[in-house]
Amino acid sequence: MQDLARGYEGKSCIVFGANSVVGVGISKFLSQGGVNLGLIDLDSYRQDALAGDVGSPGSTVVYKTVSSGREDSFQEAVDGVVSDLGSVDYLILAFYLEEERKKVDPDGLSVDIWDELFKEWVLNYFLAMKAVVPHMIRKAAGRVVFVNTTTGYTGEGEGEGELTEGGSVYECACSSAITGIMTSIARDIIPKGISVNGVSLGPNYEDDMERTIWAVELWLSGMCEYACAQILRLY
Repeated sequence: MQDLARGYEGKSCIVFGANSVVGVGISKFLSQGGVNLGLIDLDSYRQDALAGDVGSPGSTVVYKTVSSGREDSFQEAVDGVVSDLGSVDYLILAFYLEEERKKVDPDGLSVDIWDELFKEWVLNYFLAMKAVVPHMIRKAAGRVVFVNTTTGYTGEGEGEGELTEGGSVYECACSSAITGIMTSIARDIIPKGISVNGVSLGPNYEDDMERTIWAVELWLSGMCEYACAQILRLY
């Protein structure tokens, strides 16, 4: 893994979905560069497992949990992180549905299950943004990265326009919804000094986390400062 670019020391980043494979990988990478971290995930995840994986000398790490779909819970967690770290410069939305939830048979989805899946991914992304962005607006600076999947483009993600049996209707719908939210929010807040861009992962993303981390680092580095609502698709 290449070294983190200079200029990150003392910056602060909130990672929602910190217990996911992507969240852990990105958090490790940033902490090695001296970035202070506010690691947030759902209260159903085990925080102690994450605590042993992330953290480097010179990097402060704060852990918070939130209740899925609860605006007050997200606001309390984010305000607590900002209070502990002093500010927030970056937000990484890295939540990813657990494998057993991704493979739910679409024919067996009840309305209640559909609502829960949508809330866990799409609504929680929105609530994290809603809690973090005002802190960035007050300082007229910030960078946000949405981690998504390629299923919203292809129906499954193996390749452009290629459909396979691995897809699911709800994951495609959630992925498309996240793209729409990201695009709309980016357009509204880029005039306030905040960039919003994304990374879409293919089905085998865990086998090549280095590409994912480099893609996220591209958006955080400022090399594409004027990009707005752009998505790097990692097939």
